[in-house]
Amino acid sequence: MVITLICALHLNVGSVRASDSPTRFAANDVEFLNLMGTLEGPRGFGTVSDFAPVLPDRPLGEMTLAEVMAYQREIRAMGTVSSAVGRYQFIYLTLRDLVETQGIAETLIFDSEVQTYLARFLMHDCGFYDPDTPLVRLGNCLASVWAALPLVSGPSRGRSAYASDGVNRALVAPEVVMEVLARRFAW
Repeated sequence: MVITLICALHLNVGSVRASDSPTRFAANDVEFLNLMGTLEGPRGFGTVSDFAPVLPDRPLGEMTLAEVMAYQREIRAMGTVSSAVGRYQFIYLTLRDLVETQGIAETLIFDSEVQTYLARFLMHDCGFYDPDTPLVRLGNCLASVWAALPLVSGPSRGRSAYASDGVNRALVAPEVVMEVLARRFAW
């Protein structure tokens, strides 16, 4: 399946993007999204970090981005180890930065479509949608975004980029990640 998506979801709700041209995502990204989403958020789009001291008052998929970020601020104030939410485990700072830098309306519901849309921005920032991005650089960049992914080179190869925090660990072998990334333009 080939995915070509022009990121205009936020434009339909009245928000304006800072750049003149839309970001284009053109690659077979479903396999990577499924791999990473299964590792990061095994309970799906409603996954809340096991470290959260309290759960939100209703399912994440019914909350607006503003409500999700308010929940994350609340649990951060309680001293949680992780504020990660959703299938792709967005921590508060990442979610806030995506909303601010991409001009995404905080009134959007944090459903599966919006979560996937946001994950694609992070993938884009690593060069996922650029066929000229070297695979090792891409793999290591994605590992710096998602803790369940392993670094694919260097002395910490096979370990999470966040392994030193004592909380995170890679949940898949580097070879698996590299195989999936290598297939993203195979159609």
